[in-house]
Amino acid sequence: MRTDKQRIAKYKAKTDPVIVRRKVTAQLPTMMAGYAAHANEIVPVEEAVSAVLVQEQVAPPVRILYHAFAKQVWKCKKKYSGAALVLMAQSKRDQWLGRGLDDRVLRRLALDVFGITLA
Repeated sequence: MRTDKQRIAKYKAKTDPVIVRRKVTAQLPTMMAGYAAHANEIVPVEEAVSAVLVQEQVAPPVRILYHAFAKQVWKCKKKYSGAALVLMAQSKRDQWLGRGLDDRVLRRLALDVFGITLA
């Protein structure tokens, strides 16, 4: 078993700013490419959600909750399709209905932004 001094020395070596900076710098291009790919997918969704919320005259403090619903459905759409996607979207709608959001707006977001008709 290592002593306290050995463990501390190993920790200091791992967290040395020069070493950490070198590792982050090496990973930076991959990290930026991943972020750019994510932004290219999510930004149009966020803009479409914002447009629907403005048309529905949803109060600005509540809009973030609708954006959270839309992001959850977007994640489901990346993972599921067909009947499974509809079931997942309905479960997300039920979850947000329980939190006090308007059913009509949730249904419109699902249909207009994601093309999902909720029952």
